[in-house]
Amino acid sequence: MTVSTATGPLRPRVRFTGLARLSPRAGVVASASLIFILVMSLVLPAVTGYGPDQFVDLPYQAPSLAHPFGTDGFGRDVMVRTFAASRVDYLIPLLIVAISVIIGCVVGVAVTLIGGFAEWIMMRVTDAIIAFPFLILILALVVVFGQTVNVPFLPNGTIPIIVAVVLTGWAYYARLARSQTLSLREMDYITAARIMGYSTARIVFRHITPKVLGASVSYAIGDLIVVMGLIASLSLFGAGIAPPTAEWGQMMFEGRSVLDQYWWVTVFPLLFIIVSAVSLAAIAERLVARLEGRTQ
Repeated sequence: MTVSTATGPLRPRVRFTGLARLSPRAGVVASASLIFILVMSLVLPAVTGYGPDQFVDLPYQAPSLAHPFGTDGFGRDVMVRTFAASRVDYLIPLLIVAISVIIGCVVGVAVTLIGGFAEWIMMRVTDAIIAFPFLILILALVVVFGQTVNVPFLPNGTIPIIVAVVLTGWAYYARLARSQTLSLREMDYITAARIMGYSTARIVFRHITPKVLGASVSYAIGDLIVVMGLIASLSLFGAGIAPPTAEWGQMMFEGRSVLDQYWWVTVFPLLFIIVSAVSLAAIAERLVARLEGRTQ
């Protein structure tokens, strides 16, 4: 994830400056790529006539006109499954990061305005959370919840991942929110709000948190890349999204043992992860450039 200091999280910025300089519209191209993948994940089953979990041909059929990405070991169309997996690999990280950002920003702003012992406690709690290996927490939650927890609109195996990453991820945004609030709380309009008798809750939610959220956007997009890679890698530990749900990490895990013969089962999901990560990084770069008041 990130490394923090006493003044706030020291986040490595995901920058593809060379990509941004090659084209001033790199952010537009990156956004279009992500939207195209998501649209195809919805349209492709209707066009082909079969879904991501449907057996459509013999196992391990090479890429062809009938199946451009080939078939996997169960005879399922790899192209349909690869596009369908984007719904999981995009939306679950987005949900995780959104929850972490909201909790972290609200807590960080509130305790910094309150100050004193509450602020000290928050700093010590975030120190402990950041130091804790969250991968162990995820594996522990998988043992407790299992991969068969049924929640509407979410694939099996998602709950332990969401809970574990949010439990650790909010601390980084609380640190970031604290560093932002330390400078904002001395602004004249905050002082005026206090003089007028506005409650701390009103100052937190109406005057400071919106500004802190804006400053956290570029960092949140960088975290989307991290969480996306985390979800894909968890399949190696048996803690990822439960099959047969189409998910890029699970697809690569299923094709790892036959990579030398049936490369397409693993290569196409890997390519989509790379394209998605580069696209998100390019979008983050453009946002950082705007926040810093410079043009690429």
